[in-house]
Amino acid sequence: MDRTVLASELLSHPVVARLRPYLTGQVSAVGGVVRDALLGRAHLHDLDLVVEGDAIGLARQVAHVLGVPVATHDRFGTAVLELPHGDGHVDFISARREHYPVAGGLPVVTRGTLAEDLARRDFSINAMAVRVTGAAAGQLVDPFGGVADLDARLVRTLRQDAFVEDPSRIVRAARYAGRLGFVVEPMTRTAIVDAAGGLAWSSTRVADELRRLLEEERPGPGLAMLFAIGAPGIAPDAETMIRRLDAAQTELAGCDPHGPVLVGWALRAGVALDESARRQLAVPGWARGVAGEVAGGARLWDTLERVHRPSEIDALLTQTPIATQIAAHALGAPHIVTWWRQWRCVHVAVRGADLIAAGVPPGPAIGRALSALRAAVLDGELGDAGAQRAFAIRVAQAAHS
Repeated sequence: MDRTVLASELLSHPVVARLRPYLTGQVSAVGGVVRDALLGRAHLHDLDLVVEGDAIGLARQVAHVLGVPVATHDRFGTAVLELPHGDGHVDFISARREHYPVAGGLPVVTRGTLAEDLARRDFSINAMAVRVTGAAAGQLVDPFGGVADLDARLVRTLRQDAFVEDPSRIVRAARYAGRLGFVVEPMTRTAIVDAAGGLAWSSTRVADELRRLLEEERPGPGLAMLFAIGAPGIAPDAETMIRRLDAAQTELAGCDPHGPVLVGWALRAGVALDESARRQLAVPGWARGVAGEVAGGARLWDTLERVHRPSEIDALLTQTPIATQIAAHALGAPHIVTWWRQWRCVHVAVRGADLIAAGVPPGPAIGRALSALRAAVLDGELGDAGAQRAFAIRVAQAAHS
């Protein structure tokens, strides 16, 4: 993209244009919004602004004027604004230097310049800025050849120890390469392979990056890269299985628009990682649970291959988590769609109150009778309401005696 066009694109970005009248001092848009503008890609809502000075103070001023909440993080000199109606998520960042006393830990930060802030970033394509205030508004700042790497379709690190310093950058490199269809620059790839042994899914930073990768529209290429460089616990067929899983989820969701909605990245984790990696993954327990349920899909598929009566299938699937059903369907298990579309919705003509009215005492016998009735109806053994009522009373009385 021509730099004049880039300046126009960035300064007219809907979030930049909304905030710019209230920004003071030296403020620059950095990172993804610049990269995506150069690539001609939409980047509508998330925005990073680097402030050469007090980002928290400026964020509070802007939040006050706009009447929106602001969350601050004093340790890192950052603040986050959420614009109303889903219009934007804005990070205000005090320009800083940083170093990592412990590999994989949190950095120690000190105030710095825009140039120093860009130098601490991960890849050249993310280490560009466009100034949005002052006389230099619209100027592109590209000290590390990010434009050239975009043209060459390369993901290149700014320093060879970046992946030892912060192993989550390994996953980030895979995410960007997969999303953009880029190649990892050879020396960067060597550094990634050398550092891959330090990749621990128990690290919150690493797990957060994996979640972002799994949230991508097409996470497969990034996961394939992680497998190729020897990242621990990545399934070799992750790309294929995610495509099948996504298709199975879409099909089952179409069977019941009012059914449960599962979080896609947690589902995908169930086929992207082996059991050891899933157990270590530093995500909320519910997400590990969903991933574990997905892993049970193969067992469900095997069971469904061996049962055929609608009542048996109904009893099995009624007790099976939806994530496991989606995974089994992705593997080609029979009967699941039929159960969702037909058998799951079968209603019997008798209720517990009907049995009590017929003289059956309240108690477990009623539940057993209704279960037996449902099974008989599913298997086509009973027809009209009268036959169903007679059957249920007979079973309930036998169970109660």
